[in-house]
Amino acid sequence: METSKGVPAFELFMLLFFTVGAVLEIISFSIYRNSRNLIENGIETKGIVIDLHRLKPREYPLAPSIRYIKKDGTAHVFHSSEARNPPEYQIGEEVTLYYDPKDPDNVHLKGNYLFVYVFAGMGAVFWLFSIWYVGSAVRAVFQWIFG
Repeated sequence: METSKGVPAFELFMLLFFTVGAVLEIISFSIYRNSRNLIENGIETKGIVIDLHRLKPREYPLAPSIRYIKKDGTAHVFHSSEARNPPEYQIGEEVTLYYDPKDPDNVHLKGNYLFVYVFAGMGAVFWLFSIWYVGSAVRAVFQWIFG
């Protein structure tokens, strides 16, 4: 007599959790790789923080607007999308940045890896809670699918 089991919900949930962690780690690595590529192939220059702006109205985290001089001598203003509370930079502060000469809005501020850390940390949490169950979850799901 054949016994049929129900859907291995916990195992499927653990595999989903593990997959979400993997996706977050891939995003983190991609952001890191793009930043390193810009540092290695972009142009290093100094810029001045000219303003701190909010990304959303009525929210306190502030992101810097930085004016820098491109290699051709023209000034360009970069508006960062990374806001912090308290702000990491002050108006008038000089910062080192790297920019892509083909796309002057593609900028990496020296030492700024906030998004890398955030995505890597979230991925690590997902993996921490799921890694112990991956082997047994894969076996259970294969057994459920293929009998």
